[in-house]
This record gives sequence, C-alpha cells and structure tokens, in this order.
Amino acid sequence: QRGSPNKVSKAPEWYATPINRNAPFSIAFTECDEYRRIISSKRGVISLTLNPKPFYYQSYNCSNVVELIVGGEAAKYGEFPHHALLGYPREDGSPERYSFSCGGSLISDRFILTAAHCFSYGDPEIVRLGEYDLTVDSTTQLDFGIAEIKRHPEYRNARSYHDVALVRLNETVLFSKVIRPACLWTSPVLNVSRFVATGFGKQEEGGTELSTKMMKVQLDLFPSSDCGELFRDNRKFRDGINAGQLCVGSLIGGKDTCQGDSGGPLQTITEPRSCIYNIVGVTSTGAACGVGNSKAIYSNVAHYLDWIEKEAWGACGIGTWNEIYTEVPYYIDWIEANVWGANEL
Repeated sequence: QRGSPNKVSKAPEWYATPINRNAPFSIAFTECDEYRRIISSKRGVISLTLNPKPFYYQSYNCSNVVELIVGGEAAKYGEFPHHALLGYPREDGSPERYSFSCGGSLISDRFILTAAHCFSYGDPEIVRLGEYDLTVDSTTQLDFGIAEIKRHPEYRNARSYHDVALVRLNETVLFSKVIRPACLWTSPVLNVSRFVATGFGKQEEGGTELSTKMMKVQLDLFPSSDCGELFRDNRKFRDGINAGQLCVGSLIGGKDTCQGDSGGPLQTITEPRSCIYNIVGVTSTGAACGVGNSKAIYSNVAHYLDWIEKEAWGACGIGTWNEIYTEVPYYIDWIEANVWGANEL
C-alpha cells in the first residue's frame, strides 16, 4: 500500500508561497512558527548614514535545500531531519533486529505522523530518527520506544480512506541539526503543484529489497479524477477519491513511491531560502511503482488538521519546545529592545 484539494492554482516554482500561513490561530501554525524561530537568527544591517536605523532579516541556521532533479536520487545527509522510520521486529532469522517497512514524519517533540495502514498487520517496536544510511551505524541516529499508537477513528482496514495515524513516543525528542520537526500544511487551499516524497522503500516494482539509503523524488499534483479512474475497480476505493486524499505522481516512468515508503511525508517548502518543510500529504496507496504513468494516493494533511492538532497538542495547544530550548533567536526582540532601546527598532 501507499492522498484532491477543492481548489488548486499552480505556482511558477515548486516552492509554495506562504498562503498556508493564513491560519494564525491554528495550533500547528503556532508550533511551526516556534520551529522557524529556533533554527533562524535575526540579523541586522546598518547603512553608512547619520543616525542610521538597522534593517533586520531572518537568516536560517541550516544547510540550503538542494534543488530536486527529475527522477529519484539519494537524499543528502540531514536534508530531511523530520523523516522517521518505524521499526518492526524481524522474524526471518536476519541478524538485523528490525525491518523498517513504514516511514513517518516528526511533527513535535513527542509525535510522529504516519499512515494508519502501517499498523494493520502488526505494531512496530521502535521509531528511529536521524537515519540516513541503514548500512552505517551513526551516533546521530536515535531509537525511541512507542508509548501509544492513535489511528484515525474512521479508518478501516478494508478501505483506503482516513489513512492517517499518530505515534506517541515514550520520551521527549531533543532536536538537533539532523533531528527536528517539520511543519504541517494548514490551509485547505493548495497553491503548489510540485512536491518531494522521501522514503527507504523498494526502488522498483517487483523488487524484494528496501533501499538502504533515504531516497527523494519530485512528484506532481494531478486532478482527483485521474486517480479516480486509475483506482476505479479497486474495492478499497468504493466511494472514489475524496477530499481527504491527494492524487500525486509523475508521467515519467521510474518516479514514484513504493512498498516500504508508506506513512512517509509528501512535502514542500514555503520559503526558497528556508529549510523548514511543510508536510502536505502522507504516503498511502499506490498501484504499480514507477511504471509509466504512475500515480499514488496521499492522505491530505490539511483535511485532517483538526484531528492531528487535538491528538498531538491537545485542546490547550501548548507545546514543550520552549521548555527544552532557550536559545537567543527566540528572545531577540527582548534583547534588542533592552540593548538598543525601543525607539531605535
């Protein structure tokens, strides 16, 4: 296994304009704003004139995003620090303790967003963060136990609707350069038509081995009717493609998500110089992997935003980021006011 917005307008680039920030009272928006502050610094520039007033801008303290290319390729180390792996106990006698057959996205210091169908045939034992290459033991990769699994209450194994779930970790995640959360796309308006999907899944239809390295692929948004036709005879889509699903894929063979990518993120960036990804979809259901005109279904994150916020942050919407981090960028306004004075800002 592996989600149509009501309104779509194409952007000239694969970057999204900040239209998804039109929900200032959203808990997810507030959390995202905090994530953005922590990885950025407010810098000032002063002109060479009498009594100059400084001009301030945000500078991101992370590597620039590498431009995507046509077709899949290995991701860069630390390029997708929110990508998570669900580790299932192996029963095949392999020396490897876990099989990482589903992915997910770190969206807070305690929660992973993934697909509900990843728990249909057994539960994972651990969540791994900071992984890039499964063949190399790294000091940056961390395994976390699972405290609770929350599947969307309307999800049913026999259908591919409401295919979203949350995993609550048994301890708080301390963020770093290679482990930090992504934002959630909060607007029902999807004003971008090109995304990137990431995962460790199979790299070809009929393949038996999962990729040992994180892969990324550029994909496009298609009308829901395209996937409706593709999955017309599939009993899991008895009611067609609905608003909780996105039809995404490529007209070029070899570009697609595949088995093992389930639950992983479909993402975009709202600012070209930023390194904060917005999770637009969750990898849900596909047909043949990357064969010719390939399209797959991704659960539409904005459609499930209310449920995600309620389960991950609760009614109060107070995250724990500020309890863990007290970095200078977060207090820059206070510092500037006390150093230079309010009249100078």
